[in-house]
Amino acid sequence: MAMDFKTQIDKNKVPEHIAIIMDGNGRWAKKQGRLRTFGHKIGVKAVRETVEGASEIGVKFLTMYTFSTENWKRPAGEIKALMELLVKSIHKETPTLNQNNIRLQAIGNLEQLPEKARLQLQKSIDETSQNTGMHLILALSYSARWEILHATRQLADKVAQGLIKPDEISEAVFQAELC
Repeated sequence: MAMDFKTQIDKNKVPEHIAIIMDGNGRWAKKQGRLRTFGHKIGVKAVRETVEGASEIGVKFLTMYTFSTENWKRPAGEIKALMELLVKSIHKETPTLNQNNIRLQAIGNLEQLPEKARLQLQKSIDETSQNTGMHLILALSYSARWEILHATRQLADKVAQGLIKPDEISEAVFQAELC
């Protein structure tokens, strides 16, 4: 008989926010003698199980580092396959997110995503926007360097527009510009 570990979790000690860097699916597939894209497809199942499990135990925010800015350096065919998998997976999983009251969000340089991926992502974000359960945050075309540059540019624009003075930029003001 399988043991249900979820019943052993102290709900008072569940972290409010968990972040996961998804890494190694392609290398795993290659070790199995398969194409890297096979590993990415298998990884979708692990993501689904992780999201459902996190939601069930009461995690409020789950950030999944899905596609970093560095991933754009991969071969074009692999990037195309990853973006197609992203579109297909988001489309397929949106009803499940709604059934489980999970709100989808995304951070990163989303403008860099192919139009089809960007549109499906926005559609799913819109369709789950009223959900009040766990927030599932996909980090796409994201890196800490990108986020710092993005926040800095936002603040520079505000200074240029006269909305804020340089000496008014505090840690809290800077933090408000972060994803």
